[in-house]
Amino acid sequence: MENRPQFLPVLRVGIEQVDQEHQRLIEIAGQVYDSLAANGADAVAAARAAIVELLDYAATHFASEEALMAAAGYPELAAHRQLHEQLLSQARDMALRVESGDPYVPGELNRLIYHWMVKHIQTEDRRFGEFVAAR
Repeated sequence: MENRPQFLPVLRVGIEQVDQEHQRLIEIAGQVYDSLAANGADAVAAARAAIVELLDYAATHFASEEALMAAAGYPELAAHRQLHEQLLSQARDMALRVESGDPYVPGELNRLIYHWMVKHIQTEDRRFGEFVAAR
């Protein structure tokens, strides 16, 4: 399993609202990580609840971020929106697999969260932050 997600200064993109939303996403991802690492019926229920919260907040964050991109005239908005849709689709698939009791999901979900949270923020979202800073 990957390390527990945490918001580090390297994940700042330079847009306060986006950084705050990313920090909240990573806090929720930490709850998912913790619940997937636990055992028992309560742990499964906690994992389901945390995943639902993560998906809900991610959709809210993506809409917020895309609205900021549109307002800024960000030329890569369409491609970025498509990445968001792919990430949500993958996360929804993982949530269904948690529901079905797939034993491989915890490791895969944590890798997806790492890719989503860290790699996406450090590359795609940072590009948007640089675009805004240059204006």
